[in-house]
Amino acid sequence: MKRIILISIIALMGFSIYAQQETTTQLLDQGINQITRKNYRKAIELFDKAIAMDNGDQELYAHRGQAKHYLNMYREAIEDYNKAISLEPDYSEVYHLRGLAKAELKDMEGACEDWEKSYEKGERRVLELIIEFCKDYIE
Repeated sequence: MKRIILISIIALMGFSIYAQQETTTQLLDQGINQITRKNYRKAIELFDKAIAMDNGDQELYAHRGQAKHYLNMYREAIEDYNKAISLEPDYSEVYHLRGLAKAELKDMEGACEDWEKSYEKGERRVLELIIEFCKDYIE
């Protein structure tokens, strides 16, 4: 009888700990919320925590890159965008974002290449950027 009670207590403790753990989806949502509130460093912390749990989710890298971008950490943002693209090569929005970061670093040729890829993959809003900034870089 003592053994059954002990096993029950251990099982309940395990369930309680599991229930308290945040999921990557919850952390992603919280991080996006922090970006919306312009709490970029807090957002990065949340995305870091989620990535430690699941380093195969391109959304986590894309949004962490976005938070870094807002903090003018363009090179670091590009690293995150690169990782997101390596996980999901057709992620048109991330090509757009990476192009913006490259433009901030004055790499207009790289920015235009990314915006062109983004457009080819379906992101139509980059057309304005291509028209305005890329006439010298597109064949």
